[in-house]
Amino acid sequence: MASPYLSNDALEKGDRWRAFRGLRWWQLVLSLLPLVLIALGGLVGGAVGGAGTWLNLKVARRPLHPVVKVLAMIGVVVGAYVVWLFVAIAVRALFAS
Repeated sequence: MASPYLSNDALEKGDRWRAFRGLRWWQLVLSLLPLVLIALGGLVGGAVGGAGTWLNLKVARRPLHPVVKVLAMIGVVVGAYVVWLFVAIAVRALFAS
């Protein structure tokens, strides 16, 4: 399996969706799930969600057993939400004092 094409010149190639092509439906859902953080956390949520999506795309393209792949991708999603939660708590504590 090839790794996802996530370089800076992806837009110059004319195919913005190349990183998502060839994924199974469940890989696509798990890859895009961290982007829900954009609605929850704005800029910080978008940054953490984008990083989670990028990492899940990398995991989706790895030659792993599907069960291991699902568990790893769910771990990335949970990790993204935990990181976002810690950042949100830290920002709130910073501005509360």
